[in-house]
Amino acid sequence: MNKAADEFVSPIKPPESFDPPRLPTPAPAWVALSAAWLGLIVLIAAIVFLFLPGTKDPVAELEHLKTYSLADRFLLLPMYGVAVVLFLGCTVFWQMRRHPRPLPEPMVMQRVQAWIGIALAIIAMIILYTHVALHGPRSA
Repeated sequence: MNKAADEFVSPIKPPESFDPPRLPTPAPAWVALSAAWLGLIVLIAAIVFLFLPGTKDPVAELEHLKTYSLADRFLLLPMYGVAVVLFLGCTVFWQMRRHPRPLPEPMVMQRVQAWIGIALAIIAMIILYTHVALHGPRSA
C-alpha cells in the first residue's frame, strides 16, 4: 500500500460550526384564507359565465366591427382567477415543505384551506374549459 496516501491531510479546513439550513418562513395565514375564498368566488364566477349571453357574430367581433359580447369580456375574470388561486395554494404548500411533521394545528388548517381553494379552482377550470370547448365561437 501507499503510505503517503494514508497520511494525506487536506489543505482545506472544514467549517468549525455547521448551521443547519433554516426552515422557510411559512406564508401568512391570510394567503391560505384568501386561496379558499377566492376559489369560491372563482367557482361562482365560472357558474355565472354559463348563463351570460354569448356572441352572435364571432367573425365581426374578431375584426372589431362589433363589440365583444358580455360573456367574452367576463371570461377573463374566472380564467385569471383560477391561476391566482392555484398560485396562492401552491405558495402555502411550498413554504411548508421542510417543516417537521406533524405540523402544528394552525399550519394544518392552512393546508386544508389551500387544498379547498385549489379544488374549487380546478372545478371552476373544468366548467370553463368544457363550456368553451362545447359552445365556443363558431363562424356561420
